[in-house]
Amino acid sequence: MRDKKSDRTFPALHLAEAPEADDPAVVHMRMLEELAGRLDQYNVFAKGQFVMWKPGLKNRKFPDYGEPAIVTAVLVAPIFDPSENAAGSPYFQELLSLVIGVFCDDDFVEYRVDGRRFEPVEAGSST
Repeated sequence: MRDKKSDRTFPALHLAEAPEADDPAVVHMRMLEELAGRLDQYNVFAKGQFVMWKPGLKNRKFPDYGEPAIVTAVLVAPIFDPSENAAGSPYFQELLSLVIGVFCDDDFVEYRVDGRRFEPVEAGSST
């Protein structure tokens, strides 16, 4: 039987002792600040434009991260989903400003979404 300690080729981790390691609460606050800033980054969209989720801001099942969607309409005035009437829902009073189309299960499906959560797909970029 081989000695398990001799098989180790990596140093033991001592996160609590590392002075350069940030407090988890501070890291969490930084991430929240970054995501909130990303949500506030404004884009102008047009019908026929390809878009995708901004990193960290996906709040719906479709489309997947990295999957392009096509803008089928830009709503002149954002709407609320009237079925989301519970303040505990993450969709409560979410402004829906874009209609996007995706290819889902061999069909073209449209969704109303919060445009702040999307960014344009750069021309020539592969997803």
